Amino acid sequence: MEWCDKVKNYIFLGRSDGRKFCIRGVDVFRQKWQSLGKCDIVLDPDDKTPYSFSFYKITTPDREIVFLAGKFRDDNWGFYQDIPEEDLIF
Repeated sequence: MEWCDKVKNYIFLGRSDGRKFCIRGVDVFRQKWQSLGKCDIVLDPDDKTPYSFSFYKITTPDREIVFLAGKFRDDNWGFYQDIPEEDLIF
């Protein structure tokens, strides 16, 4: 089995140079990121290069946001979220 057969589907949320990036209205760079101690392989949406990104959680008074983040080769941050199983189309 190839590595690409094991890549899970994640929603690509976007890129950032590290100054500002909002997920569900929350600027992640203004919050404390809590590492969840796990990572997974994501694909760069432009060229499908695989990257190992870590899972993080941000907790605000009104919500909890879980996401994957890491840096691409161009030094920009990339952000992804897990696709809930019920939203997958077969």
